Parts: sequence; structure tokens; C-alpha cells
Amino acid sequence: MTVLGMLRVKNEARWIERCLSSILPLCDQIIVMDDHSSDDTLLRCRSFPKVNAFESPFEADVLNEARDKNLLLDIAKNQKPDWIIAVDGDEVLAPGSEQLLRAAMAWPLPCLSLRVRYLWDRADQVRADGVYGDFHRESVFRPVFSSPEPRFLSNSSGGNFHCGNVPWALRQKRSVHSEIELLHFGYLHREDRERKYAWYNARDPNNAREDRYRHMVIGDIFPADSRFAHGGPLRLEPL
Repeated sequence: MTVLGMLRVKNEARWIERCLSSILPLCDQIIVMDDHSSDDTLLRCRSFPKVNAFESPFEADVLNEARDKNLLLDIAKNQKPDWIIAVDGDEVLAPGSEQLLRAAMAWPLPCLSLRVRYLWDRADQVRADGVYGDFHRESVFRPVFSSPEPRFLSNSSGGNFHCGNVPWALRQKRSVHSEIELLHFGYLHREDRERKYAWYNARDPNNAREDRYRHMVIGDIFPADSRFAHGGPLRLEPL
């Protein structure tokens, strides 16, 4: 069984080494597209064996995640992997999950959804209210390289950044929820949450479906007892 890791990253120097180290034991190779990071994310990726990291060939100021991930899929064709593990650069496969994921990939599944645990304020604490309490995302899939190929699709978000980590057509098949966990570090610190809240709203303003991203900063910009569509009041639990 051949397994390929696939990541699109930007400015993830704080977390990328932990991320890659957590999935490398499962992967024959990892391909990483760096979207013009201003930190040393690319250099850190290139320090790992079995990691093929390259800078995005697209213009730095033109955001299009669906386009970027389709390029990664095209590169994956050369490897013809049985499975692809697609995570974000600020996510780490939880300790002890390697054997569980190997066992899951032995089954004839098209797509596997992992539970994402959002670390909040401390590395031993997670957010548990609203969508954060039991959030799963498709992150492992069997690629299809025959026509018509499943692709990442453009959407109405500014920059197509809600296109998922698995092509839409595969996500619509029998996606299996698992309790294998990804630890998400990107919201760990308040300053990062507030920065991302501003970033999302600048590029995707007035997105009612995403509740204008207010849920991201309950307890930071909005009071901890706020109630929005996707979260609140803020509830934190030990990891």
C-alpha cells in the first residue's frame, strides 16, 4: 500500500515540523506546496527526508486554494498512491493514532473523516461548544486518476478557501467518520484567532453561511457568553 501526504501551507513554521513528523511514519512521500511564506516554512519542510516541498508557481497575491490543491493532485498522479493524507500545516496527528489509521486504510473505503480537536489557550485544552465540540473533516482518501477525475471545486468564498482537503465528489461518497484525532494548533493563541478573524472577513466579508466568522473569537472580541450560529457560549475542556 502506497500512501502520499499532501499539504498546501503558508507561514506555518511554528507547527510544520510537528505536523510532518506526525504523518511521516505513514507516508512513502509527502508533497508540500508553500504559498509564498514570509517565514522559514519552506526551509523547514525541505529538511525532512521523503518531503518534496516547493514554492507555489502562482502569483503571491492571487489566493485560490482549489487551484492549488488541484495542482497537488496532478503531481500526485506520478506516484499513483493508494491513499492520500491531506492535512493542514497547523495540524498534528494525535499520538497513538498511527496504527489506528493504518488499520482504517486496510478497509475498502473511499474517504475517511478525522476528528479535529481545536486547542484553545493551552496545549492541554480544547474548545467544546458549538461546531468545535464534535467537528470531523475528510482528511484521508483514495485518489481516482481515471476520467472523470474528482477535483477540488471553486466556491463563493473569496479565494476558494472552503474547498476542503478532499475532492468534493469523493466527500459525497461513503465518507466514514472515525475518532482518530487531528490536533489543530492554529487557534491556540488569542492573537492568532483575532488575526485570522480579520483575515477571513477581509477576504470573505459578510459570509452568513460561516456566521461572519464570529464564532472564532468568542471570548476574545465577543463576550464568552455570546451565542452565534456555530458556537457559544465558550466552553473549554481538558484534552
